[in-house]
Amino acid sequence: MTDLVGLLYRGDWSRLSLAAEVSVRRDQDLNRTRYEGGTPPPGEAEGVPPPWQLFRELRRRQRAERAWDVATDQPGIEAHRSTLLIRPGRRYREQGEDFAAGCDGDRSWFAVREDGGWDVEADDGSEPPLPPMLRPSWLLTGYTLEAGEPVAASEPVIVGGREALRVVAFPRPHVWSRGPAGARPLDRVEMLVDLELGILLRHEEILDGRTLSVTELIGVRLDPDPVDDDRFAPPGGWDSARRSLSWAPRGPGWEAAKLFTGLAAGGIGALVRSSRSRPFEQATQEEPEAEMPPDSEPLPADAPTVNDQVLHLLHDSRDRWATGITATLHQWHDMPAALAQVPDGARRVGFGGLGYLIDAAGERMATLHMVSRLSFDGSGRYRIEPAQPAGDSSRHSGETIVSDGKRQWQLIGGEMVAMPGGLPPHEIAKLLDASWLLEHRLSGGAETSASGRRGYRLRVAANGPIAGQMFSTDEVVADAELGILLRMVCHAGSTPVSRFELRDVVVGGDIRIDVPDGSSDEPDDDRADPGGDPARVASLLARQAAREARSAFRSIFGDS
Repeated sequence: MTDLVGLLYRGDWSRLSLAAEVSVRRDQDLNRTRYEGGTPPPGEAEGVPPPWQLFRELRRRQRAERAWDVATDQPGIEAHRSTLLIRPGRRYREQGEDFAAGCDGDRSWFAVREDGGWDVEADDGSEPPLPPMLRPSWLLTGYTLEAGEPVAASEPVIVGGREALRVVAFPRPHVWSRGPAGARPLDRVEMLVDLELGILLRHEEILDGRTLSVTELIGVRLDPDPVDDDRFAPPGGWDSARRSLSWAPRGPGWEAAKLFTGLAAGGIGALVRSSRSRPFEQATQEEPEAEMPPDSEPLPADAPTVNDQVLHLLHDSRDRWATGITATLHQWHDMPAALAQVPDGARRVGFGGLGYLIDAAGERMATLHMVSRLSFDGSGRYRIEPAQPAGDSSRHSGETIVSDGKRQWQLIGGEMVAMPGGLPPHEIAKLLDASWLLEHRLSGGAETSASGRRGYRLRVAANGPIAGQMFSTDEVVADAELGILLRMVCHAGSTPVSRFELRDVVVGGDIRIDVPDGSSDEPDDDRADPGGDPARVASLLARQAAREARSAFRSIFGDS
């Protein structure tokens, strides 16, 4: 029997030397029915977080949509073919009739044939070709594999001379991921997994009992004939490529929103500079844990990869506390170190208003320490509320959030206000469901102790920013019994920027989550539509920016 968790986790396209033909078919009519109001624009469909968090992923998705538009632009069953060449070191080239894409290991590019020539966009960094096929670890974060527990596969089959496994994956209920906005979930995904390489040879999406899309690798050949490195450069060479800006929001609505948001940030910056709030030295005296705990000895860069036991522990973490869980969350943020990493382009937003806020905040803050009490009942209901640090009754340390799994309420100005969505904050979701780590390279696994519980210390090597975090997590401690993360640390270079710790963890018991009485069932939907009226967009974002800035000011500086 083959262990699917280990097989899918270890599928690594960057080490392959491979040539194949790619066949893609998609039912465009069925695809339009998946989304309310039709197929959304690239990026919006996936509910992509702000650009500084996932701009690479957004660019990749936009390129995929653009390639599809080039290949087919008519409704019905659409199909196109391309050739794929991969060499070790993250080098590849995919060539279609009217589009091409590639990477030389350090730089990625995408090209479309227009007017007899090529329009080429290029970016720094390497991006995988056909991520659903060649980086299949995504299946371990949001899907249940058909074989159940322990995850094992059926008898292998032969496909194009390759030994493969038939696997069916079903979307997991109550997964805390920011998936496609307004999209109905798939019925299932049917796949053929290469038994030797761990990549997918076939990927079929099923919706409403019908095939939505099929992607296949045909005629796979390992170690094909050598090719020159020029094969991985764009048409016309790198000098012909223009730098991609496709991740950046555009249009008058976003320009107006940027201006209003910058002015709001500038106003808060002036308030911060004029504030008479207590200095950090006083806070440290009143609160023994105000300073971020020191780092442990760094994990060696050549630590062994994690074993299958730890992989399964992380994969099953969401299910190991299904009866409910309570815990205390401590989080520390080194604000000067974090703010120093904000790029100049972001500081200039709104005529420099955001930069003014950053400079003002950097002058007043050192380490921000927040303590919250968490209660989750296992069915999607939860409550997050501030816990006052010992000896400190003057500081606000977060906000109260209550959810019934579908809706969410936040305590604002002493009143519970309905908000859109029912998902918990990113950092809390990532602590309680650690399966997201399986999309990244993990090493280590030595036993350690954290918050009085036995755990495994892991090094995380992430490919670009992780959803919901400005800085990539690079070290975690996973609970040896539950798989949840007892510790999560983010660094900027060698400096710890953020640290999260779960303490007082209790599983099960009588966990009661009370939804506010008399609260409106309709959320106050302040989400802006970039394609809407510019004035409305600006107003909504300015209101949200002011609300968040006031909350952050109270959290950091108190009520002075």
